[in-house]
Amino acid sequence: MAALWVVLLPVTYAYTWENPTGIIRIIKSWFGNGRNHPLLFVVSVVIYLSPSMLSAILFLLPFLRRSLESSDFKLVRLIIWWSQPRLFVGRGMHESAFSLFMYTMFWIALLLIKFAFSYYVEIKPLVEPTKVIMKTPIRTFRWHEVFPSEKSNIGVVIALWAPIILVYFMDTQIWYTIFSTLLGGIYGAFQRLGEIRTLGMLRARFDSIPLAFNSCLIPVETSDTKRKKGLRSYLHNRFKEMEHADKENIAARFAQMWNEIITSFRDEDLIDNREKELLLVPYVSDQALGVMQWPPFLLASKIPTAVDMAKDSNGKDRDLKNRLENDYYFNCAIEECYVSFKNIINDLVQGEPEKRVINKIFAEVEKCISEDKVIADLNMRALPDLYSKFVELVKYLVCITYILFFNAIDRSSAFSL
Repeated sequence: MAALWVVLLPVTYAYTWENPTGIIRIIKSWFGNGRNHPLLFVVSVVIYLSPSMLSAILFLLPFLRRSLESSDFKLVRLIIWWSQPRLFVGRGMHESAFSLFMYTMFWIALLLIKFAFSYYVEIKPLVEPTKVIMKTPIRTFRWHEVFPSEKSNIGVVIALWAPIILVYFMDTQIWYTIFSTLLGGIYGAFQRLGEIRTLGMLRARFDSIPLAFNSCLIPVETSDTKRKKGLRSYLHNRFKEMEHADKENIAARFAQMWNEIITSFRDEDLIDNREKELLLVPYVSDQALGVMQWPPFLLASKIPTAVDMAKDSNGKDRDLKNRLENDYYFNCAIEECYVSFKNIINDLVQGEPEKRVINKIFAEVEKCISEDKVIADLNMRALPDLYSKFVELVKYLVCITYILFFNAIDRSSAFSL
């Protein structure tokens, strides 16, 4: 195609001349001295520029370009091939018209300020001094080797304007850096980027991350009308108002993404194994718990603090409840600990009489919880002892689990031998 246009354009241009001379006459003699046809050259130029014009039209209409690139019709594929090479990766993935408009306005504003600054600050103040320098006669020639026949101060003018010319061609990058910094800062402020800067801020906002992940990265379902209300209106409250099944699905989606991020941190040796275990969301939630499980770093030290608060509550359930409700993770840690304790005791206790006693105790405790009479009806002074005994029980269970695990490995290896 390139070779064809190299021949076709000069030939059609030769036929636009009435009395050609030189190389135009030679070209016209090769293909015959016919009548003048300037229209042939115009048609050739239009055909030659048609791919560029089509590309410009598709650039100005990105929605049309996306639909054409996503189509598999032969005519459409021919048009796309004619305007640009066919895309095999990222077909139909282009910015919106508004994004292109904003990008164009960014460069227009940048260039206008650059040209205005260059004219009023760099060029205009040197025009009059340059005229005065050029009109000043030279009486002592010290650079006659460089300018042997020059009677004006051209060397001074060159020395004066050389830095200005260099700055004129280089300050576009400086203005781009300034504009991109300002625009990036404003955009980041509106997008609330970098808002979470400390571990405490991460803990305070971690309960809203699953909802933000679900709202921003999961495709919107047409049947879900609540998502049309926007993110900021329900960022902290909606996650608590949803049904348990919805919260469980959202937490499961988020847990998979969060754990992949933490695993990549460990693979890159940014964190150690202990930090990884503290940051990971439980991969498999215990269905028997019926509560949402958070990473251990969010719940660390919550239970000992809650035990001390309950011991020193002086029989005031409402005050204790208000203090615990100030921190969302207090409730999560207490609820998960209580349900885990209940399940462990129910699994360890054998025999029907013992189970009936245990179930009766838990029923009384849950009744006190529902009536906000835990501190009034129960003796909280023994709670620290119960907590320490439960910690010892968990340590024993962990040791037993390790022993059973290694015994199973030894048996399997002996069996294979």
